[in-house]
Amino acid sequence: MNARHDSTPPSSLQAGRRTFLGNTAALMIMQAVKFLFPLITLPYLARMLEPDAYAVRAYVVSYMVFIQTLIDFGFAQYGTKLIAENAHDPQAMSSISTDVFVAKLLLALLGAATTLASAAFIPILGDNLAFVALSFGAIAAKSLLPDFVLQGLENMTAIAVRFSITQVIAVILIFLFVKEPSQLNLVAAFEGIASVVALAWTVAYLKGNYCIGIGRISASKTRKIIAGSTPFFISLAASALMSSTVTVLMGVFQTDALVISCWTIATTVIQGVQALWQPVTRSLFPHMVKRHDISLARKLLIVGTPIAIAIAAACHFAASWIVLVMGGEEYVAGSYILSYAVLVLPFSYPIAVIGYPITGAIGRASELSACIGIAGGMQLVFLVAAGLAGAFSVGVALIARIGSEALLLVLEAFVAHRTIERVRERQPIGKTS
Repeated sequence: MNARHDSTPPSSLQAGRRTFLGNTAALMIMQAVKFLFPLITLPYLARMLEPDAYAVRAYVVSYMVFIQTLIDFGFAQYGTKLIAENAHDPQAMSSISTDVFVAKLLLALLGAATTLASAAFIPILGDNLAFVALSFGAIAAKSLLPDFVLQGLENMTAIAVRFSITQVIAVILIFLFVKEPSQLNLVAAFEGIASVVALAWTVAYLKGNYCIGIGRISASKTRKIIAGSTPFFISLAASALMSSTVTVLMGVFQTDALVISCWTIATTVIQGVQALWQPVTRSLFPHMVKRHDISLARKLLIVGTPIAIAIAAACHFAASWIVLVMGGEEYVAGSYILSYAVLVLPFSYPIAVIGYPITGAIGRASELSACIGIAGGMQLVFLVAAGLAGAFSVGVALIARIGSEALLLVLEAFVAHRTIERVRERQPIGKTS
């Protein structure tokens, strides 16, 4: 028996599901391109930059995950929710878009100050300030993209087309001009160019197609936007800790450059696999905001989880070959890292579906934040304690990473179940054919 709210007419629900499928297809094409580009550029950069320069890039990219999380501050989720709720009011959407943009600019300034301070204490940042500055500029421009507006409008096709074209520009520039380790800075510069082009493109598209422009700047509205985004930010910050803390702590505890590079390759592979279901979860979020279609979410869990398990098994047994292709022969010795790191995948798919698309969309973002905060915090404490005790190792890092993901799934499943029960108590559940 499939469940939906009686307040959602069957015709509207079916139309929404068709929109969901179309958006998912568009984002799948984008993710295919997104997966293809690292497959092309990562082996090339690993060979051109060589292990030392590549390790610098790997570390800075991981650090910039924290900066991007700070600037995004949950606006992608909360902003999407607001746009979905005001999708027929261009003036309201212009106001929301402007408030989010101003808030992001303020946080970008905070991120710049944080990065300068970090460079004074983390040698790998301080010794490569030019690359760090260029990488920060690229991430800041990327974070300012108003993709949450297009996502709330359920127009993922525009996002997919823009992303594909701008990334092609970056890849072409990298292959044309990056030929040796001394040209590391060019990689960040070309990524920054792609981000700036994407930003200009999106602003023009929203103005021309939806009459969404610059709204009136209001300090009080900006504060409200930040306050509303805070629960989502807490979740995102904790998620960033779970996925990137290991790499950062490897730098703090002076781990071998080859290990950092191999861990980064493993992380890239895992993120590439996780990208396969991002089209589903990104399209599902605005769909759930508007329609609370719990039946669809349940079907996605039943179908997708076995696929995630199968992919993890395939990556486990093919780890040496994958690392050879992604990095080259000098990295194969660390392929065991990938073979065990992929065990997070059977947990990460259901986490992605039951998190924001169910708990967050229906208005329980603070409870979701608590789940991620608990799991991420336990991982951080475990790793720092191991490091201070002189016991930090790849094995310890793998245990912490996989264990925290398993814990997060248990916590989120509990919260999602409570959320669904609350929805059923608030509104009767009907049937769909």
